[in-house]
Amino acid sequence: TSTSTSASTSTSSTLEKSSSSTPSKQISLRFMLSPIQFIPDKDDETKLGSILCEKCELQGEPFHQVAVGTGILEEIPANMALVSIGYKGIPLPGMDSSMFDKNKGIVPNQHGRVAVNDNEGIGSLYVSGWLKRGPSGIIGTNIVDAKDTVLSIMEDLAASTVGRDCSNNGSGNGNGDGNERLKGGREGLDALLTERGVLKVDWKNYEKIDAKEKDPSRLRTSDQPREKITSLDEMLQLIK
Repeated sequence: TSTSTSASTSTSSTLEKSSSSTPSKQISLRFMLSPIQFIPDKDDETKLGSILCEKCELQGEPFHQVAVGTGILEEIPANMALVSIGYKGIPLPGMDSSMFDKNKGIVPNQHGRVAVNDNEGIGSLYVSGWLKRGPSGIIGTNIVDAKDTVLSIMEDLAASTVGRDCSNNGSGNGNGDGNERLKGGREGLDALLTERGVLKVDWKNYEKIDAKEKDPSRLRTSDQPREKITSLDEMLQLIK
C-alpha cells in the first residue's frame, strides 16, 4: 500500500511540474495559408529569413470546395523550410487540351470515363485516383473513387460500348474485333495483349519481383523486409 501511494504521489508531482513549466518547443498547425515566396535572411542572403504566405478561403459547394487566395499576405519568420507541396498531374505525351486540364492537373472525365474531343471516345478510356479528381482525400477516398470508375467500366461492358477502338491495334477500323475480344473477359484481354506483344505483369511475374526484392543479398540490414526495385527496366528484365 505504501509503495502504491508513493508511486501515485510521485506521478502527480511530475504531472503538476510538467503542466506548470513553459515548454521549450511548440507546434502550431496553420491552415488556409499558401506559401508564395521564400525571403532570405537580412544578414546572410544564403539563409532563409522568412516565408511570405497568402491567406486562403474555401469557396464552392459543400464537399466540392477549393482553397482560393484572398490577396491578404502574412510573413512568417523562419530559418528552415521543409518543402512538401503536394502533387499535380501532368499529361502523357500526345494528350492535348481536350484530354487534359493543365490548370487542375486532371484528366476530364464523367465518373471515370475520359472525354476525348468533346465526348468522342467515351467508354474507350478510363481514369481513377488523383489524375481523375485531383490530389485530395485519403486511402479510403481512393477506394470509393476506384469503385466509381470500375462501375462505369462494367456498365459499358454490359452495354457493349467499351473497347470499340481496340480493333486493328487501336486504329478503330470499326470491324468490332477488338470489342469482341474484350467481351471474352480476362481470357480475351490476355489474348489481345499477347497478339500485340505487350509484356504484362501477371501474378506469377509479380511473385518473381516480390521474391527478388526480399532476396537477403539485396538487403542492407537484417531488419529490412525488402529492398524495392525502383527501375521499371530492371523489373521487366526479371519477368522476361
